Amino acid sequence: MLDKRQRKILKAVVYRYIMTGVPVGSKSLAETLNLGISPATIRNELNRLESMGYLYQPHVSAGRVPTDMGYRFYVDSLMGRTRLREEEKEAIITLFSNKTQELENLLQETSTLLSRLTSAAAMIIAPSLRSNLIKHVDLVRLTEDMILLVIITNTGRVEKKIFDAAPEDRGVNLDAVQGLLNRKLQGKGLEQLPDFQPEKYLRDRQAARLASKVVGIIEDILGHEKYEKIYVGGTMNLLRYLDEEGMKRMEELLRHFEEKYFLLNLLSEAIRSRELMVRIGDENIFKELQHFSLVATPYLVGEETMGTVSVLGPTRMDYARVIPTVDFIAKSLSHTLEMLKG
Repeated sequence: MLDKRQRKILKAVVYRYIMTGVPVGSKSLAETLNLGISPATIRNELNRLESMGYLYQPHVSAGRVPTDMGYRFYVDSLMGRTRLREEEKEAIITLFSNKTQELENLLQETSTLLSRLTSAAAMIIAPSLRSNLIKHVDLVRLTEDMILLVIITNTGRVEKKIFDAAPEDRGVNLDAVQGLLNRKLQGKGLEQLPDFQPEKYLRDRQAARLASKVVGIIEDILGHEKYEKIYVGGTMNLLRYLDEEGMKRMEELLRHFEEKYFLLNLLSEAIRSRELMVRIGDENIFKELQHFSLVATPYLVGEETMGTVSVLGPTRMDYARVIPTVDFIAKSLSHTLEMLKG
């Protein structure tokens, strides 16, 4: 159990190391902490903190550096006490104020902004199409043999599919088919589509057949695997903090970033969670992340988890800045999706 003085010294060491990347010594702490004690006394406290596992000394003459346990103490002391800077808050509000932006573009721009604000790699899992409802359907005849299907969902997703038109489809009135689909499918989801029977509403058998074909394509689109889209920004930010040995670790990590299943597994805990989580160094489930920290939180619509917002950076990331940024962006996404759902 740490006493008040040890807690203050430990927080100061972690903060200084995060800001400078330089091991922290007793003399500099004595000059700035105003604890009314000598450098020798602070050095004794640093020795105790090291023996308890919170700090370590890279070499004999160096200052102290936080361990994962030291970072964990620091992060736990921050939870619920961090505030977003006004200029960062304004940047996020400005991004989400564009009401006409498609969701895919918004998520990509959000990952880019998040990586810039945190100087780390940002990852956003998009809402699953399985949970989306149909908002609007467009059918556009591109040629005699090709038709473009455009689906807009209630979360703002826009999905497009070009399909072959059979010879008997050439004379079908696409406006009639499109009108029926929009009247009958608006607000419907994947589970309700098999119940739709176009022949009940269209006298033209070819039009009804084409409508059934379109509904089948919509089922295929909405039936994609869960959480299939991940938007990643700023992976090169991870290179800024690494030495030569770290660069070798980074090469392996960046290869994994190309594999969707790795990112989904990495963020699976956040997907299941209902609150912001921070995983530091060895707390991460993958050995490739033992020198990194992950800050992640889900974004919701009502009680339903739609996806996650997360940041991956070095263990000496600026947690006081990253945590409120991730949290505010997740809440902004939740609010935007609530508005889209109406």
